[in-house]
Amino acid sequence: MKNSTLFLQTANRKSVMIVLVALMALFSRSLHAQNYRTIEAYMDDFGKNEMFVKKALIDYSATIVESQRDSRSQTTSGRIIDKLASINKNLLTNNKGFENNTLLRDSFIKMNEKTIESLKNGSLILNDYDYQSALRFDKILANLTQKEKAMTEYYQEVKNFDKSKRVFGSQFNVGFKNKSEKNVLEYNARQNFLFYKMNVIDQKLVNLLHAKDQSGVAQCLQLIEAFHQDVVSKTNQYKDVFKDNSLNEANVRFANLIASQESAFGTLFTAYAEASAQLAALKASKGPETTASVAAYNQKVKSFNAKKNAFFAAFDQIQATKKAMVDHWVIANSRFLQKNSEFENIHEHYTLPDSKLASR
Repeated sequence: MKNSTLFLQTANRKSVMIVLVALMALFSRSLHAQNYRTIEAYMDDFGKNEMFVKKALIDYSATIVESQRDSRSQTTSGRIIDKLASINKNLLTNNKGFENNTLLRDSFIKMNEKTIESLKNGSLILNDYDYQSALRFDKILANLTQKEKAMTEYYQEVKNFDKSKRVFGSQFNVGFKNKSEKNVLEYNARQNFLFYKMNVIDQKLVNLLHAKDQSGVAQCLQLIEAFHQDVVSKTNQYKDVFKDNSLNEANVRFANLIASQESAFGTLFTAYAEASAQLAALKASKGPETTASVAAYNQKVKSFNAKKNAFFAAFDQIQATKKAMVDHWVIANSRFLQKNSEFENIHEHYTLPDSKLASR
């Protein structure tokens, strides 16, 4: 999978930088002390900030599988964290709420704090395949569980802000247009996580195959099947969330491919690994060199090469198919976000004019 992940990291590095620069521009907006004369003006200000924040999160989701190893991205991410912290400080200092009601402000600050936490601990960054795949199986499983938990907690905070906004609006007789409960950000993040899980365990398999670790490969293939069933189950749950099922289907196809590797080259790998062990044992033997022993050794070498070539022919074919599927997944991920995300002035999009509110 390494060739595929390297492609993934290179193909979108420019888009990572564009997103991060956009975030920097967003968060450079200063918040000065203001006295709002109307609730509409106050909500409009927060609506614009919410729009920009959620737009940035959508863009970030499009590149959530990018390379952590790009030091430039890490540096810019640190600056974003600093800007978010500065915004929160300014809000606490200068924004006294509307008529001293700070519910909306406080909820927005809390969501920003969760974003800072998630950027710092890497829970929203799903690209560390090399690091994760070098760990023991139990540690990989523990890390995946923790990442999924942190992701759930993050999007719960986003939902909490939406709830607080509606409660705040109701306190000042500001209604909202009906909003779909579908959250494209969370849906996309969960689809990304399924893709990430399959990549991590596949990279682990590749490492074990190159090490000719038969026991490790057998255990890894069992986990791959368990992960595969998890993807099948969850994508089945997700299939009715959006009419656009392209990303769901891309994940199913990718998981199916990863799970098919056992049947594609499992037997060939076992034969190759056993032939390698037998050849190593023969090389280490200290018996006298005779015509018969040389002939036997040459036969072992010939057999080993044949089994090695058969395994790598099947393995390389799978790797080429993986690369094509990763290419497809990246495109599907980007197109899904473009198709299913809308960006408008959130105050205008969600709030109801007074006349409509009165007639409800």
